[in-house]
Amino acid sequence: MSSETPGMVTVRAPGKVNLALHVGSPDLTGFHPLLTAFQAVDIWDSVSVVPDDEMTIEIRAGFDVSSIPLDESNLVWRAHQLINEHLGEIPPSRITIDKAIPVSGGMAGGSADAAAAVIALAELNSLGPDTTHLRDLCRALGSDVPFSLVGGSAVGRGRGDVLEPFRIEQPLSLIIVSSDQTLSTPEVYRHLDVIRGDGKISVPDSLGDDFLHAWREGDAIALAPLLHNDLQPAAVSMMPALERVLDDTAAADALTAIVSGSGPTVIGLARDLEHASEVAAKLTEQNYRATAVQTTALGTHRSQ
Repeated sequence: MSSETPGMVTVRAPGKVNLALHVGSPDLTGFHPLLTAFQAVDIWDSVSVVPDDEMTIEIRAGFDVSSIPLDESNLVWRAHQLINEHLGEIPPSRITIDKAIPVSGGMAGGSADAAAAVIALAELNSLGPDTTHLRDLCRALGSDVPFSLVGGSAVGRGRGDVLEPFRIEQPLSLIIVSSDQTLSTPEVYRHLDVIRGDGKISVPDSLGDDFLHAWREGDAIALAPLLHNDLQPAAVSMMPALERVLDDTAAADALTAIVSGSGPTVIGLARDLEHASEVAAKLTEQNYRATAVQTTALGTHRSQ
């Protein structure tokens, strides 16, 4: 499908990693309070939307996307339903997703696509570019979707949808190690609760001054020992092979390695992009799907 198709809007959305993820015990509604360091990375999905006679979703990628539903259960389809409920009847859409963000990999690929669809549908249906208003709509789609809408860097609280933008002076360089397997985010959270038992756990009040300073300055050496993910033990328990991925990423000379979000994607931290490329090359020689990337200050935006 050409970007020049009349009436089409194409929006790009970045993947994300959680440089820190603290998870509290579930509240009475079953949701877990979070404190997290959201960081967008330079891996992008593109979502193209054009009005059509019926709703369809097509996904194009260089890896297996067979686990992604193409019906009402897809977040992009639900984004269309949400805009339709907000505005009244809008035309069905033909939606094409060009994917680069790993599927069910803890990098919010589905949330990124949903945020991109919201922006595209808002433009196509004259809703306007008010990010605050669109963010309120995105909350109904999932906890990660509001961050996917704005991208960049942010401290997330509540369910992850209460965002405090964070100003970054220098980018970080990462190694993204993707997996052919998937993990269900709700199942990882449930498994975490089983591991923890009945104890009540609260999230910290802050990520800490040392963490925030290293994150802001792009000081990978200072940040490396401070990366944290409460979901990692649950993800590794559900997919024991992740332990080997973490060990191999560290052995390939990454400063440190953690599971991204609910996994199974693993992220390694590097001194700079050249170092990240060297680590990724070593992992590729071991038949891992590894990519060197930098963080990005950009968020979901209309493709020019």
